[in-house]
Amino acid sequence: MASTTISVNRPSFAAPRDAQHSAPKVTVQLPGSKSLTVRAIMLAALADGPSQLIGALRSDDTDAFCNAVQNLAVDVSIEDDSLCIGGGGPGTPLCDVLDLGLGGAPARFGLALAALADVPVTVDGAPRLRERPMHDAIALFTQLGVRIEPIGDGPGLPLRVEGGAWETHHLTIGATATSQVVSALLLAATQAGGLQMEFQQSPTSAAYLELTISELRRWGVHVEVERRHGNLHRITVPSHQPSGGNYAIGRDASSAVAAACVCCAVPGAVLALPGATLHDAQPDTRALALLQLAGADITAHDEGLHISTSGELSFPAEVDASCMPDAVPSLAVIAACRGAATVRFTGLETLRVKECDRVQATADLLHTAGGNVLIEGDDLVVYGGVAPSTEAMDASTCDDHRMAMAAAALGLWRGCVRIDDPGVVTKSWPGFWSDLAGLGGWSAMAAAAVGAGT
Repeated sequence: MASTTISVNRPSFAAPRDAQHSAPKVTVQLPGSKSLTVRAIMLAALADGPSQLIGALRSDDTDAFCNAVQNLAVDVSIEDDSLCIGGGGPGTPLCDVLDLGLGGAPARFGLALAALADVPVTVDGAPRLRERPMHDAIALFTQLGVRIEPIGDGPGLPLRVEGGAWETHHLTIGATATSQVVSALLLAATQAGGLQMEFQQSPTSAAYLELTISELRRWGVHVEVERRHGNLHRITVPSHQPSGGNYAIGRDASSAVAAACVCCAVPGAVLALPGATLHDAQPDTRALALLQLAGADITAHDEGLHISTSGELSFPAEVDASCMPDAVPSLAVIAACRGAATVRFTGLETLRVKECDRVQATADLLHTAGGNVLIEGDDLVVYGGVAPSTEAMDASTCDDHRMAMAAAALGLWRGCVRIDDPGVVTKSWPGFWSDLAGLGGWSAMAAAAVGAGT
C-alpha cells in the first residue's frame, strides 16, 4: 500500500450560512460494482462461450481474481472498459498457487474454481486475508467430498484444494460467518453437476445470496428458490453452463454510499452520480434509502441520482444493517456528525472479520474525533457529538478501503484530519480521491500524489 498521507479539511463553504451560495456541484462517475464484477468474472469463466463484461470494475480485488482465472487456464483480456473472458471452465492450472491478495470474496470464489480444476491448486493471499475465516469453506467443501486442507500455520489460507467430481449434490447449511463461500458454490454448481442447498436458519448476508441468484438467472441458469416465512430455505441450481455473451456491469452501490456520505458531510453541496439508482439488487442500495429516510435530499432522475443535504439528519433509533454492513463505517460517521439523536447499528457480526474489525475501527475513529460511541456486543451505538475543530487528528485506515472512505467524510465535516495510507481505496475505487476532490476538502494535487504512490 502507499505510504503517503492525505489531509482532509473542512471546506470554506461548509458553513450552513454560506452553503446555498458557495457549495459546489460535483459530478462523479462511479466505478463498476465490485460484487457484480466478481460474480460476472466467475460466471464468464464457467460459461459456454466467450463473454464481454462492459463497465467491469478494475481494482486490486478484481485484478487479483482475473489473474487467478487466467492461472486456471481461462483466457482473460482487457479491451477499453471491458473484460473479455473465454469461458469453458478451469483447465490445467498454469501455476499451483493462486494469490488473491486481500480479496475475501475473490478468495472464496477462487476456492470454488480451484475445486473444478483437474489437478491440485493452492489458494493463498496477503497476511490479513490469511487471518479471515475459512472454516465455512472447509466444512462445506468437505460435505461435497472435495478434499481441502490448510497447509500454513493457521486454519485459514493457504488452502490446498484437490478438484474432482463432487460426491454429493445436496448441502445442509447452518450458521455461517459469511455468505461468500455459499455464493461461490452456487456459481460453481453450474459446472459441477448442480446443487441443492437447504438452510437450517436464515442465512448470513442473505441479500448477497439474492444477488447471486439474480445474476445466475441473468446468465441463463434457471435457479429454483423456496422460502419459509419470507426467508431463503432451499436453493436449487441445475447442471447448466451460464450463457456467454455481452453483459453490462452496473455502478457500484457501496461506492455510491461512500460518495453520498462524503457529500452529506458538506451541507449544501450537490453530488450527481450518473448511472446510480435507488432500485438495485446490490444490498448497499438500502443504505441510500436510509440516508433518504434520515432527511438527505436524494432524487432519482433518468441519468442517475442527485444528492444534497442542508439541515440535521434524523436516523431511526435502531438500524438493522445486516443487509448493508459495508456501508456502516460511513453511515456511522454521518450519524455522529450530522445527526442529533442516538443511533444503534445492529447486525454487524460480519464486520468483525473484514479487512479489519470495522466495528472497533469505526468506534476508534469517532472516539478520536471527539464523538461519543459505544460497542455493545456486535452493536455500534453512536451518540453523536462530533463538532468542527481546528485541532489536528490522525485517522488510521487500518489497511481498509471502507475506513479510508469513512475518514474522508469525517474530515470534511470536522476538518484537520490526516489520513494514513489513503491508497487502500484501490481495493474497490482507485479513483476515489481524485473523483471527489471537487468537494474541496483535499486538493487535486494531493489526490494525484496518492495515486502516484499506490
